[in-house]
Amino acid sequence: MSIEDLDDVLFRFHQAAEPVTPELVGQWVGRYPHFADDIRAHAVEIVDMEFLAERDAGEDAASAAEPVLPVAGTTLRAVAKAAGTSLRDLADDLGIARSVVSDLNSATIETASVRGRFVRLASERLGVTMEWLSAVLTGPGEASAGAAFKSEGIPEVGRRRTWEEAVRDSDMEPERKAFWTAEEP
Repeated sequence: MSIEDLDDVLFRFHQAAEPVTPELVGQWVGRYPHFADDIRAHAVEIVDMEFLAERDAGEDAASAAEPVLPVAGTTLRAVAKAAGTSLRDLADDLGIARSVVSDLNSATIETASVRGRFVRLASERLGVTMEWLSAVLTGPGEASAGAAFKSEGIPEVGRRRTWEEAVRDSDMEPERKAFWTAEEP
């Protein structure tokens, strides 16, 4: 038997290694004891590459199958900022009162009462899915920077307004109020 080149031995080992098992490595080390360390190192490298390929494929499948939920505490302001805009500009772009958008950001509007039209149009403008934006709106919101008052206890959130109340109490024109309170067909 002639002494073979290390590259030839590793190439043939790689072709035979389907899958890499301890028995297979033992056979090759027995046949080529002078390349034993190189064969073992190559076997470990093959196993590592297969593991990484499977893990990456699993992550891609999981990310495609499941929409990622927003991180806890994500606010409408943070989503707008990530989309390259502000709450003020979002409200102006949608043609809705800034006060309504601000109330959504601070979670002072009952999430269940928010019209689908707003969620649809805002999600399109922000480049997120409606489901994702709905999850953000159900979050705790951003603490209001309102006036601080003396309190004997821990401040509590007052009664949340409905979507209709927030729109009705805004400074929008009657036709805009009607647009934002109407149900989509």
